[in-house]
Amino acid sequence: MKNPRNAALDNRIKEMVQYAKRRAYCRPHIKKGTIRAAASVSVADYMALAKHLIRTGVGLGAAVLGIGALVYECALNTKLNAFFVSKFDHPDPEQEALYNGDTYTDGRAWFNEHMGEDRMISTEKTGRIHAYIFMNEKPTHRWAICCHGYNSSPQGTTCFTQHFFNMGFNVITPSMRGWGNDETRYCTMAWHDKDVLLAWIDFVNATDPEAEIILHGYSMGAATVMLATGEKLPENVKAAVADCGFSNCYEQFRHVLKSYTGLPPFPLLDAMNLVSMVRAGHDFRKNSPIDAVRRSVTPTVFLHGTADDFVPFYMMDELYEACAAPKAKQSIEGGFHATSVLKDPETYWKAVDAFLADKI
Repeated sequence: MKNPRNAALDNRIKEMVQYAKRRAYCRPHIKKGTIRAAASVSVADYMALAKHLIRTGVGLGAAVLGIGALVYECALNTKLNAFFVSKFDHPDPEQEALYNGDTYTDGRAWFNEHMGEDRMISTEKTGRIHAYIFMNEKPTHRWAICCHGYNSSPQGTTCFTQHFFNMGFNVITPSMRGWGNDETRYCTMAWHDKDVLLAWIDFVNATDPEAEIILHGYSMGAATVMLATGEKLPENVKAAVADCGFSNCYEQFRHVLKSYTGLPPFPLLDAMNLVSMVRAGHDFRKNSPIDAVRRSVTPTVFLHGTADDFVPFYMMDELYEACAAPKAKQSIEGGFHATSVLKDPETYWKAVDAFLADKI
């Protein structure tokens, strides 16, 4: 049953609207005082209308914020993420075949066989963080830090870890925020992962003062690497590899919401962003690798699969053009998201190794 006060207010609003219409229609043809108002409109009426609109707006805003909080939890609370992703992640059969192919399965077998030391360190900024460390049999001052992507773990870096290890590097594979062995709950899409990466760079330099370091990341890990290159890095960080990284977190979420879920980016994305700022101190708009590479002095090679529709292929060109450091780029024909190294490992590693050849 309708609340009598609301019903009375609705009737009063209708009278006000009718009055406004009459005034608008008659105004060009009347003289002052010749038309009597259909209803007397007082200041109290305007106040009542304002309160009604505010109550309606607050109710709608609360509903949008609630839905935004729910989507935020599903997407970035890593304890709930597996269920959420299973509803929207339906790999192409060809993409699925890449993960069942020799390159990936051999890499996983190698990773498990050579299982690195599970190391934990703690810093004031990051708290406790974890990584696997693969120390090469032959002593070396060359180090690679490989960063995994969204909905993954250090095991997701198997192909890259194996390659750099075989090239004579010591390799560190950190757990990004919320994933793998990390002790936090929420993924921050590279924003706080950047601090994790910087902490491991400091660890390497404390362990080996003669170290020469390269950074590698794919997907969210590539965004992590690019954000780090926007900071003032030690001079012994010689190069970076950014594989299918996004240019801006807000734009990436806009693309995913629109293309994968059918949910409206506005106002849902802004509600998610507000929740993120409160819960994690993470503003999607400020999480901008494209702004970071504009400040970078770290030589960077960008790679991206042409069939990537999760992080759009065009973002590689945006990042490449924006990068202020020495740079190169390589597209992988037909590569899906985060599968370029599986689709065409020969082209992938030829581009990476050639870029790194004179850097380290």
